[in-house]
Parts: sequence; C-alpha cells; structure tokens
Amino acid sequence: MKALSIFSLIWFVLNFLLITFFLDGSQESAEAAAGLGLLGVLYGLLFSILALIISSKRKKTPVNVHEQLLQLGELKEKNIISEYEFDQKKEKLLSRYK
Repeated sequence: MKALSIFSLIWFVLNFLLITFFLDGSQESAEAAAGLGLLGVLYGLLFSILALIISSKRKKTPVNVHEQLLQLGELKEKNIISEYEFDQKKEKLLSRYK
C-alpha cells in the first residue's frame, strides 16, 4: 500500500509539471508537455500493473470457519491435539477470517 501512495504522489507531481508546461504557451513547452504526457501514459501503465500485483497478493482464500472449527473440535475430543493446541489453532483460524 505504501508503494501505491508513493506512486500516486509522483503521478500528481508529473501532472502538475505537465499543466505548467502547457500554460507557458511556447512551442518548446508544448513539445516538452507532449513528452511528459507520453511518460505519464507509460507511468500509468506501470502504476496499473503494480496495483494489480498488490491486489492479487491481498486476495484471501475463502475460509469455511465453521467446518474447520468442527474438525478442530473433533481432533481435540479424540485427544489428537491438546486444549492448548486447539486454542492456538482456533485463534489463528479466526484471525485469518477477519
């Protein structure tokens, strides 16, 4: 998320410079603004790719908490796991669910 914030700030500055060059009105400024516009498009493409990568990593797999808690309960009843292990696994499961 921090990376996206930094990219957003850079994008804002780039657009500010682009507008500043357009307001000057000279031919050289127009060419520079066109160059910045092209860089802006490329930057936007990189920003989109970064956002897609970050969002794909954030997707949580759906967890069926009820079924997993029942399975943990059965393991505890059969003395396969201790009360302490049951509590730890239950907390871990519930924290993933949030």
